[in-house]
Amino acid sequence: MSSSTVSYVVWVLILAYALGLWGLSYLRPGAAAHPAQVVGKLATNPVARVVLVVGFMWLGWHTFAR
Repeated sequence: MSSSTVSYVVWVLILAYALGLWGLSYLRPGAAAHPAQVVGKLATNPVARVVLVVGFMWLGWHTFAR
Protein backbone atom coordinates (compact mmCIF):
# COMPACT_ATOMS: atom_id res chain seq x y z
CA MET A 1 0.00 0.00 0.00
CA SER A 2 1.44 3.38 -1.01
CA SER A 3 1.70 6.37 1.29
CA SER A 4 -0.93 8.27 -0.71
CA THR A 5 -3.40 5.41 -0.21
CA VAL A 6 -2.78 5.51 3.54
CA SER A 7 -3.26 9.27 3.49
CA TYR A 8 -6.57 8.97 1.66
CA VAL A 9 -7.76 6.31 4.09
CA VAL A 10 -6.93 8.57 7.05
CA TRP A 11 -8.81 11.51 5.47
CA VAL A 12 -11.84 9.30 4.78
CA LEU A 13 -11.82 8.13 8.40
CA ILE A 14 -11.63 11.71 9.66
CA LEU A 15 -14.50 12.70 7.35
CA ALA A 16 -16.59 9.72 8.46
CA TYR A 17 -15.99 10.61 12.11
CA ALA A 18 -16.92 14.27 11.50
CA LEU A 19 -20.08 13.30 9.61
CA GLY A 20 -20.96 10.87 12.38
CA LEU A 21 -20.64 13.61 15.00
CA TRP A 22 -22.67 15.96 12.82
CA GLY A 23 -25.44 13.40 12.46
CA LEU A 24 -25.33 12.63 16.19
CA SER A 25 -25.67 16.33 17.01
CA TYR A 26 -28.98 16.45 15.13
CA LEU A 27 -30.34 13.07 16.22
CA ARG A 28 -29.44 13.49 19.90
CA PRO A 29 -28.73 17.18 20.64
CA GLY A 30 -27.60 16.45 24.20
CA ALA A 31 -24.87 14.07 23.05
CA ALA A 32 -22.87 16.44 20.84
CA ALA A 33 -22.90 20.14 19.99
CA HIS A 34 -23.98 21.37 16.55
CA PRO A 35 -21.07 22.31 14.25
CA ALA A 36 -22.17 25.97 14.21
CA GLN A 37 -22.05 26.05 18.01
CA VAL A 38 -18.52 24.65 18.05
CA VAL A 39 -17.25 27.16 15.48
CA GLY A 40 -19.07 29.99 17.28
CA LYS A 41 -17.47 29.03 20.58
CA LEU A 42 -14.02 28.87 18.98
CA ALA A 43 -14.51 32.25 17.29
CA THR A 44 -14.97 34.02 20.65
CA ASN A 45 -11.37 33.36 21.71
CA PRO A 46 -8.84 35.48 19.76
CA VAL A 47 -6.13 32.78 19.68
CA ALA A 48 -8.61 30.08 18.66
CA ARG A 49 -9.98 32.42 15.98
CA VAL A 50 -6.51 32.74 14.43
CA VAL A 51 -6.05 28.95 14.56
CA LEU A 52 -9.48 28.50 12.98
CA VAL A 53 -8.71 30.93 10.14
CA VAL A 54 -5.29 29.40 9.50
CA GLY A 55 -6.90 25.95 9.52
CA PHE A 56 -9.49 27.03 6.95
CA MET A 57 -6.73 28.59 4.84
CA TRP A 58 -4.68 25.37 4.99
CA LEU A 59 -7.71 23.28 4.11
CA GLY A 60 -8.60 25.55 1.18
CA TRP A 61 -5.07 25.58 -0.13
CA HIS A 62 -4.74 21.80 -0.01
CA THR A 63 -8.21 21.21 -1.40
CA PHE A 64 -8.24 23.62 -4.34
CA ALA A 65 -4.57 24.11 -5.26
CA ARG A 66 -4.19 20.77 -6.99
